[in-house]
Amino acid sequence: MAGKFKEKKDYLKQLLEHLTKPRNVGRMTDPDGAAIVKGQCGDTMEMYVAIKDGKISEILFYTDGCGVTAVCGSITTELAKGRNIKDALRISPADVIDELHDFLGANVHCAILTVITLHKALADYLLKREL
Repeated sequence: MAGKFKEKKDYLKQLLEHLTKPRNVGRMTDPDGAAIVKGQCGDTMEMYVAIKDGKISEILFYTDGCGVTAVCGSITTELAKGRNIKDALRISPADVIDELHDFLGANVHCAILTVITLHKALADYLLKREL
């Protein structure tokens, strides 16, 4: 039982860290790929990527949404940073939810919003390369 409590305590600590000090927040001036998506809840998520040698060298997000959306944005960018594009496209909302040990409750849509925005930003980059 003590192990389970410690595990939940660790996830709560991680959640609070992402809430009070979200990582990779901001807007990029000249991104290689970018996307803006408005979720059904009304939150807007923006994501910007810089690609170097086929990997995400920099990734930023910006949201006007709730704290949970910001936490999910922070976690999504941490999961994607340093990955090659193909691996970053494999990131799913379930990966974000797993990082939070299912503490999202009814806010699962926030994880979905951030991952969709990541995928659209990467698609933007790939489409620009094709032109």
